[in-house]
Parts: sequence; structure tokens; C-alpha cells
Amino acid sequence: MSLALMLVALLGAVGVLGLGVWVMGRLGPGEGEVPSGPQRPAVPEPGAPVGGYTLVSAADGGDAAEADEPVPAQTVARVRELLALGRGVEAVRVMRDETGMDQRRSREVVDRLRDLGRP
Repeated sequence: MSLALMLVALLGAVGVLGLGVWVMGRLGPGEGEVPSGPQRPAVPEPGAPVGGYTLVSAADGGDAAEADEPVPAQTVARVRELLALGRGVEAVRVMRDETGMDQRRSREVVDRLRDLGRP
């Protein structure tokens, strides 16, 4: 008796779901129809920068001079020595103090030196 009841409940659920799909298909837009109204671009055009900051300031020439500034050979040698000793945090600190770079840029340069030192 309970197996028959479960089958009836299952068939009822499938029927309700099928009816819902059919109704949604009838109410939704057709496959060939194009929605009317103004079309917006997928990616909005960037506006004027606010506060002097942009997403990519180096591409505009903002930080490009700092990014390409050479690091003194003494600093590179000291940083490589500290990396060989496993003292990465101190290497970042030395890079920051001796070159005047900010913390993020110093970490990037030290990471690049660490990657170049690997075989």
C-alpha cells in the first residue's frame, strides 16, 4: 500500500513540475524575439578618475617611472644574501629602506628576486 502511495506522489510531483515548465515556456519570451528597449554595453565605459587614482596608473604614466627604477647592486646582493638565509621579511625591509619603495612594491621585487634565484 505504501509503495503505491509513493508512486502516486512521485507521478503527481512530476506532473506538477512538467506543468510548471510548460507554463513558464508559454509566458517567457520566444527564442527568436529580441527584447525591446535601449541596449547597454556589457562592460560600462570607465568614467573620469576620482581623487587622482585610476585602476591602472602605471599604464597612464603615473607610477611607471618608479616601476622601472633600477635597484642598486649592493641592495640586490644584500637581499639575495638574506633570502639565502631564509630571512624574507628582513629582505623586504632592507629593500624598502634602501630604495624608498613602498611595502607592496618591495615585496614584489623581493619575490621576483627569490623566483630568479631558483633553478
